[in-house]
Amino acid sequence: MKSILKKITLAISITGLFCNISAAQDQPKATGKSEATIGLSYNKKADSKTAVAVVKVKKDGRFVPALNAKVNFYAVHDKEQQLLKSASTDNKGRAVIELQKGLPVDENLASTIVAKIENDKLYENTEEQMHFKEANLTLSLNPADTAHLVTAKLTEMDKDGKEVPVKGAELKFYVQRLFGSMPAGENNTVTTDENGIATFAYSKNIPGDTAGLITVAVKMEDNEQFGSIESKLPAAWGTSLAIIKDPFPRALWGVYAPWPIIITLSTLFGIVWSIYVSIVIKLFKIKKEGGMPNV
Repeated sequence: MKSILKKITLAISITGLFCNISAAQDQPKATGKSEATIGLSYNKKADSKTAVAVVKVKKDGRFVPALNAKVNFYAVHDKEQQLLKSASTDNKGRAVIELQKGLPVDENLASTIVAKIENDKLYENTEEQMHFKEANLTLSLNPADTAHLVTAKLTEMDKDGKEVPVKGAELKFYVQRLFGSMPAGENNTVTTDENGIATFAYSKNIPGDTAGLITVAVKMEDNEQFGSIESKLPAAWGTSLAIIKDPFPRALWGVYAPWPIIITLSTLFGIVWSIYVSIVIKLFKIKKEGGMPNV
């Protein structure tokens, strides 16, 4: 009898445990909201500074981009959060805001940005924060340099307001294209030296526009201290793009057919349709003269 009671008690305990686990798993569904995550990054270009939040939501056991999730961006000042702007995510789950000048900094001259999803109808509350320092990335080149050398310099501001070089940062060199950036070589990564300088030699056979112009670009991507920074400059180092006088010649395999084929086919179709028209005209004449009974 005692053995049976122990088995019953054990069964009840196991059942209760599974019920608790199931309730815990179903708790987000009970609230009607989905679990969400935020990835936060800082991007600086020549004319803009942006904070980018990438929101993903858990669906069918995996995380996918969240659409129309409202993200509030805050700046931290003296341990207090000040609302900067709000933005909604696009179909890629990205919410982007322009950052204002003069963001508050801490004793290490670092700014803190917090991104939050708050009181959303579809997604649970969540937040993410990032810390970054201000850095400057400049490019210099000599248009007449036959070696096509580009020099990038990375600096930051110290507490006295002076620019100091950033050593040991990885910079990547690119050529700007219409739909994105193309690596300037197989190994396009250079580490800055003690002066914050990285030098890269561009190839001499890079296709340019009709004037031989290309846009050289250097990027520091996803740096833990400074985020992502980009700088660009035009250079007349590309090979000139030849202007094609007739980009679509008349050919059987081209967009436009050769004139002899067009004339031949038009003539044949004209003859066939003229025969049809003449037959119809003769039938109407026969009917009008009474030679054909009414159907």
